[in-house]
Formats: sequence, structure tokens, C-alpha cells
Amino acid sequence: MADKENLRRAAEQLAFNLGADDDRRNSQWSGAVHRSAALLEPVWPKTYSDGPFTEALPTIALLLYSRQFSDEPEHVPVGEIVEALARRQGAEDEPSLEDVIWDGLVERHHDLEDDSPLSALFRWLAEYRPPVAYTSDGFELASADHWPGGTLMGAAATWATHVFNHHYLGSSST
Repeated sequence: MADKENLRRAAEQLAFNLGADDDRRNSQWSGAVHRSAALLEPVWPKTYSDGPFTEALPTIALLLYSRQFSDEPEHVPVGEIVEALARRQGAEDEPSLEDVIWDGLVERHHDLEDDSPLSALFRWLAEYRPPVAYTSDGFELASADHWPGGTLMGAAATWATHVFNHHYLGSSST
């Protein structure tokens, strides 16, 4: 999914309908997905087909949709997004990004235990995955293919924080 056309297609698929009876939430979810795609487009890797960036689109969309920022999702400044992503990385006194998004979705009256597309997406991204250094056959993976353990959401947030800091905010620090 490395090229930008695939990013656009993924955004179109991700902008699913949250419920036929709630135009406001549907509009906000669609706006969050499109803002996420617009922010990712200039930094989207062209030479890789897999990695933590592949889950950045839904992670940022969920953050924009679930948090109460000062603006609608389409207008949230990049600095606020980076701050929301970075504040929780490795901070023991802050709730995790997964917890913040969970709480925001519950406040929006989403049942995250149901089988809705939004619930399934959240659970997929927030599920802990153990470290991986070997294939199922016992062969060691190249160091670039090691998975340190954690959630896909956490890995995507770390990647997005780094590239947004560099591209949008002109800072090389994360």
C-alpha cells in the first residue's frame, strides 16, 4: 500500500457509514478520515509496502474523531495532532493513546464491544501483539523486520509523530 493512490482508496473504504440515523457523526468520521489522508499524503512512503505507516491512516482518523479538539476534524492544526500523539508515548503518568481513543468513542456513545466496523477497527489497532524476531519455522527475521511488541496504533502513532514533526513542524525531534 505504498503509493498515494492506495492511500486514497484506503481512505474511501475507511470512510464507512457509522449509522444511517446519525448524519453528524457520519460527517465527523468522514472528515476525520479525509483529514488524516490529506496529512499523510505528502509523507507517505513511496519505496515501502509495509510498516507502521500502514496503520497511521485509521489511527489518526480515530484520534481526530474521538477527541474534542478546538476545531472540526478537517481543521485541527498539525501541532495539536502531534501533541496528542506524542504526549502519550512512553509517558507513565498519561493514559495511553488507546485509552484516550476508547474513552472518546464511548463518550460519543459507541459500543466498542459490538461488531460494528468502527469497533472492529479499534480492536484491531489496539490489540497487544507480542514481540516477533523469528518466523514460525524458527528462522530469524532481518532486524528491520523485527516487531518490538505493542499495538499497531502505538507503532503508527510513533511513526506519524516523527514524520509530522519533520515535515510539518520542521523539527527532527519526536
